[in-house]
Amino acid sequence: MKKKIIRFTTDYYKVLTNHLAESGSDESFIYGLFSRAMTNDCMTYICKQLVVPDREELKNQSSVSIEPDQVYQALVYSLAFDQGLSILDTHTHPFSTKARFSGIDNHHGMANASYISANFPKTTEMGMIVFGRGFDNFEARIWDRKNERFEPVNRIEVLGSPTMILRYDVNDAKGGKDDPYARHRIIPGWKQGLLEDTKVFVGGLGGNGALVFESLLALGVGSHSGWIKACDPDILEASNLPRIPYARPKDIGETKAKIAQAYAKHRGHKTNVECYTEPLDDAKMLECIKEANVIIGCIDNDGARQTLNSLASRYMVPYIDLGTEIIPEDDKYESIGQIQVFLPGRTGCLMCSGSIDPSSAALDKMDDEAKAQYAQAGYVRGTNSTPTPSVLHLNGVTCHLAISQLVRMLFADGINGKEYLHYNAREASMFTASVDRNDNCPVCGRRGYLGCGDVREISLKSIIPPRPCVSRGIDSPKVGKAVELADNAENEDTRAQVEATEVIEAQVGPQETQ
Repeated sequence: MKKKIIRFTTDYYKVLTNHLAESGSDESFIYGLFSRAMTNDCMTYICKQLVVPDREELKNQSSVSIEPDQVYQALVYSLAFDQGLSILDTHTHPFSTKARFSGIDNHHGMANASYISANFPKTTEMGMIVFGRGFDNFEARIWDRKNERFEPVNRIEVLGSPTMILRYDVNDAKGGKDDPYARHRIIPGWKQGLLEDTKVFVGGLGGNGALVFESLLALGVGSHSGWIKACDPDILEASNLPRIPYARPKDIGETKAKIAQAYAKHRGHKTNVECYTEPLDDAKMLECIKEANVIIGCIDNDGARQTLNSLASRYMVPYIDLGTEIIPEDDKYESIGQIQVFLPGRTGCLMCSGSIDPSSAALDKMDDEAKAQYAQAGYVRGTNSTPTPSVLHLNGVTCHLAISQLVRMLFADGINGKEYLHYNAREASMFTASVDRNDNCPVCGRRGYLGCGDVREISLKSIIPPRPCVSRGIDSPKVGKAVELADNAENEDTRAQVEATEVIEAQVGPQETQ
């Protein structure tokens, strides 16, 4: 049985919990539409849209009951059918500090799940979440079409700033006299448990990646229910030794990934670490990235950056990109480091900031034969075969600044407006800046694939914006407004969807919770 994970961005989770909390001691309800990310042993459901009901769209609301209006429910089902998205309904049990589904929840949940299984494409699944008082306790499940039963969800991930990892089976170790992280835990506001539950993927284990990897291990990242996974297909050379602190001369000729794995093993502390020799575009690495809570890119070419940037957008995973460069100028040189934090749905990506040159990225992704042909034709000036200057202290400052940005992001410690950080070693200076989203960005803009998961859904753009959205009020895609939308529609497909809503409404009964 595949593990089931539900993923929200911080902003979506805030909208969801604020709406549910508005009802105070009464139960409340909301629908969400989710894309999917499937790996060999895990299915992650990624929140792509919240359809927030108005007060009149919730019926029989009390401290022990809630019922969504049929028309509201019907439209959500119509939107899910159109886009091939999964439907997860969320409600509250504000009277409980240990949320569990009731018998009524079970009855109506099974009825709705059976209806969806019989009438919707396989890409649409049905799930349920119930939160107790305080939103720090939950029960969640996803309907298994094949076995006709609900399967449990043990983990809800809220990614961004702040990051939260909610687990159904909470059993946190608080450490003891031999706790290696005891000095961390006494820092006000420090969340050691969050670090230990976070899954971090590191792309590259060279001069920058090795220092990042070493720091993640020292912080205890991934040592409980999380993990650290890293990849680098390169072989250690003699010139790498001054910049990879745990590499030794006898390691020359060995893969950087194998050297990093051995280092993690010999540290002695509990770790969940796997280092791979596969390149970033390998199918095994894609599976790791889909499950990650944070991606850290320590790579030196735009092709790999473009790959990680795109995957971060598609699967709504925060991406921290870092790089260093030494620029010779006659008998002097400039040495700079820079870090950008991409929070999907909130900040601009690397394409928005201009950090990726599409032409260079295309060249980086060519195979050797294609590069040779382009060079012969005069399209390629130079190659990546010439070594570039690099030194430990510049890498060290930049990498530890990146780790600082990681902690600030996870703990919500002032990262907003400071997503870009530039360090000038020669001037001993540093500045930060915000990175705004570009609505025309082909990656994270309105016509990009933000939150699309494994499949790029085709939606009716006159009703549903292709980027994730929160729907509410006069601009929301509610059936009450659907007639108005249909009257203004420029094509028959839009009108047909609105008419189809009435069919779904007639066949789906109301879902009650208690």
